[in-house]
Amino acid sequence: MVAHAQVIETSEEEAYCAVAKHLAELKDGAQDSAFAEECEQLYAADQHEKLLDKFISALDAVLSSSSSDADLECCLNLTCHLVPRIPLPAAVGAAQRLAAALASSIDTRADERLLALVTLYNAAADVDTKAAVLLEALSYARKAGLADIMLPVIRAHADAWPEELQLGAGGERTLYTACAETLAACTRKPRTAARESYRLLSKCLATYEGAPAAELPSAVPAAVQVVSEFIRSPDMFQFDLAANPAVAQLGSSGSGEQRALHRLLTIFLTGTVQDYQAFTASSEGTAVLAAVGISAEDALAKMRLLAFMGLAHGAEEITFDQIQAALGLPAGEVEGAVVQAIGKRIIEARIDQLRAVVAITKCAPRTFGAEHWKELQHTLAGWREAAEMAQTALTEAATGAARPAAGVAGGPAPAPVRA
Repeated sequence: MVAHAQVIETSEEEAYCAVAKHLAELKDGAQDSAFAEECEQLYAADQHEKLLDKFISALDAVLSSSSSDADLECCLNLTCHLVPRIPLPAAVGAAQRLAAALASSIDTRADERLLALVTLYNAAADVDTKAAVLLEALSYARKAGLADIMLPVIRAHADAWPEELQLGAGGERTLYTACAETLAACTRKPRTAARESYRLLSKCLATYEGAPAAELPSAVPAAVQVVSEFIRSPDMFQFDLAANPAVAQLGSSGSGEQRALHRLLTIFLTGTVQDYQAFTASSEGTAVLAAVGISAEDALAKMRLLAFMGLAHGAEEITFDQIQAALGLPAGEVEGAVVQAIGKRIIEARIDQLRAVVAITKCAPRTFGAEHWKELQHTLAGWREAAEMAQTALTEAATGAARPAAGVAGGPAPAPVRA
């Protein structure tokens, strides 16, 4: 059997009129000529905002009653593409009304509603409209159980959205928080979603650097979430936001629970295993572990790895005895702890069993702050000075080698050889 396709050219007006008739039929269960005619008149008069409102009034009917996926997609696409025809600033409010209507139910056609929100985002011509629709789409995906669909979208575009949408610091914080809330609802790749959420919330907290003190209280939820995720994660061993004002306020002006959380963070970053054990032996320490959602055993295992980093950073060689004392381990478990640290990629090292030492090749600090930036700057300056000295030495060596050669070339010619 041979299939044939016939292409029929139609005008844009005919397309919108066809949608109006289809909406009228679905809206009232029969052809509503008055609805269709009014829509045609509004389109002919370029009253696109009023036409959009007419389409919105029939949106629930088309989403609940349409039996054809192709017809539904066509209706939603044309409805969304009415928004860029509406002049500003009315287009922003129109887009918000359409987005709210699309997001009004999670029980019927949730996938199609989310797809329409994405279409509306792409169709919008101005950044204010796009920003409003994007926030609505993120919220809807979370509520409708479709957060996993948004995970690759967020990972691919979240870093570029603030610049593309011309967001200020406040808008950037709102967007990153909305992304994190959506990622928290992901179920297929929870660890990937948690890492991305942590990264975006860290970027959110970075916007509070140099911010007025009056803005800092709004950062408390994000700061608590970032600190908790760092403590809870079995794979994160460096925290670079210790001096961030949004994080620091947890220890200075936070609630009792927030102060305890900040205390545990401080121990993880600068303390010892003995400090950790003393803190978690208290009711305050036990409560904060429960609030974070990590067992005492897992927290102790992570604390030992962090303490190992504190011992190894900046050292060329450490003994088994030093490791045993710092980590509070039995003598027979030292090598296992070193192997675990190497496996977690927090150090590069070689075990010398005969000498009972560990030779450290590389080890990152537990936190990277201003003093580490100064140390790095000093190191880079030393490398630059050494490179310049080497270049100078090579230049002088090349010049010195050329002078004798030039003298030989300009000297007297050698005597001829006689037979």
